[in-house]
Amino acid sequence: MEEKEREAPGAPEEPDTRSTWQRNKEELYDKVPLTLRQLDIIIALGLLGLVAVAVLIFLEASGIL
Repeated sequence: MEEKEREAPGAPEEPDTRSTWQRNKEELYDKVPLTLRQLDIIIALGLLGLVAVAVLIFLEASGIL
């Protein structure tokens, strides 16, 4: 994740306007030692795998395989 630029000490902080879900997601991503791009690739591969399994189940149920 990109880090925010550090401001001078004593500078007023802006209120956090992110949703709770967004904050939780970013905290989880910060714990994983991967870049956001690597996580996106892993998620995409997982979704493609699920689609492939669904297609194979459909083909098996149809009697094609």
